[in-house]
Amino acid sequence: MHIVYYYTRGKRVSKTKQLLCLILVSMGLADLLTTLVGTTYFGAVEINPLFAGLTQTNPVAFSAVKLAAVLLIGCLFYKAYQIEETQKASFQLEKRFLQSGYFLSLTALTVVVTNNILAVAAVL
Repeated sequence: MHIVYYYTRGKRVSKTKQLLCLILVSMGLADLLTTLVGTTYFGAVEINPLFAGLTQTNPVAFSAVKLAAVLLIGCLFYKAYQIEETQKASFQLEKRFLQSGYFLSLTALTVVVTNNILAVAAVL
């Protein structure tokens, strides 16, 4: 199997890991879009207490904050993967922690997006 690497400031990141970061960001954007559609057009309510008031009063500010959070998380995972690629095999616990954090984040976002889609579909 041939692995393609990109070099970023001297640290390589495989295409697979870049794709994982892109998937995570895409799910975050899907969450943003489904939340906006649900709250704007179908009367859905944001259940996250940190964002609930913002979605009702200022959707543009909500979008900006949510987009910044999604991009920050994607960049953090990307940087973590850069660090992981340069580490020795003795860092297996850290690699498993990173993988677990990624898949937990992806699972949570998948559940949230699915819930948002089901909430909109129930109204239709």
